[in-house]
Amino acid sequence: MAANIDWPAALKGIAAGEQVWLDKVPELAAVADVNQSQDVEAALSSALSTNTAAALKTLEVIDSHDWPHLVGTDLVCMGPINKSAAEIDAFYQKTRLSLLSTDKAAVCLWIIEATYEEWKAGNGKLIK
Repeated sequence: MAANIDWPAALKGIAAGEQVWLDKVPELAAVADVNQSQDVEAALSSALSTNTAAALKTLEVIDSHDWPHLVGTDLVCMGPINKSAAEIDAFYQKTRLSLLSTDKAAVCLWIIEATYEEWKAGNGKLIK
């Protein structure tokens, strides 16, 4: 099945928070290799601010199963870590606001807050 998947379209749809693609994440997780799994998790991170409720529901499904390479909430909610300071800060600001808009995001919100605080401490400065 992995060979039949249009991975660029899938990742774009997941990141955009398109319900049809978010619904397919478990199918993708079952066949994705390590790199594809990392791409799916990065796309899910983006979906946290584009379709918060659906992304969190998808993470519930992912977290309740054992996938070959997909970690789930613990990694997705961290957001980008190998990006520029501006990209990390933008992700945090946008995603945090989206997560605050629902009462279903406590765990993800805790992870993003902790990760961001740790990142700021590691950089030795506050971003304004």
